[in-house]
Amino acid sequence: MKEKALLQLYNRITGCQCPCPGERTGAGLVWDRGYPGSRIVFLGEAPGGEEIKQGLPFVGQAGHNLAGHLGLAGLERRDVFITNTVKCRPTKNNGRANRRPVACEVKHCARWLDEELAILSPRVIVTLGDVALKRLGGSDMRVGNCHGQPFELEKYTVFPMYHPAASIYRRALIEVIENDFKKLGAWLRQKR
Repeated sequence: MKEKALLQLYNRITGCQCPCPGERTGAGLVWDRGYPGSRIVFLGEAPGGEEIKQGLPFVGQAGHNLAGHLGLAGLERRDVFITNTVKCRPTKNNGRANRRPVACEVKHCARWLDEELAILSPRVIVTLGDVALKRLGGSDMRVGNCHGQPFELEKYTVFPMYHPAASIYRRALIEVIENDFKKLGAWLRQKR
């Protein structure tokens, strides 16, 4: 039932004609083939070039990092559902590079994400980075101030984390991210 509803949603997203700036590709083409019945959703920011090629979220270097971090929490990719805040690839340099989504892209994709979360009905949403955190928690939130500290938001518990790509650019964050994933695993075990 959820699989069919998600597929219908992603098919509708492919026809999205939002008036956002910049060159964007792949709307609705990247979606998790994982476990939509999971009560844990990992929410990233937007698909990158490799994700567009493979049609799956988090398959590049950040995805490799995420897979290792999930193990620290006692999870595997098949235990969770992974999605993105923005449903297309924000690009720069004539499509040669990824860029961070701008506010209007997050705003225009909000309806798609809201519908996706309604279908998935997770208990926990793990936000990966500031884009996802701000989309759910508001523009004043910063992952640097609240990573690893779950909070309640309407019908979800949000567990903020640094984006797995953050440690690629800031090596000093590796230990912080690993500790947060261990904390997530311990917190989830207490909730069961």
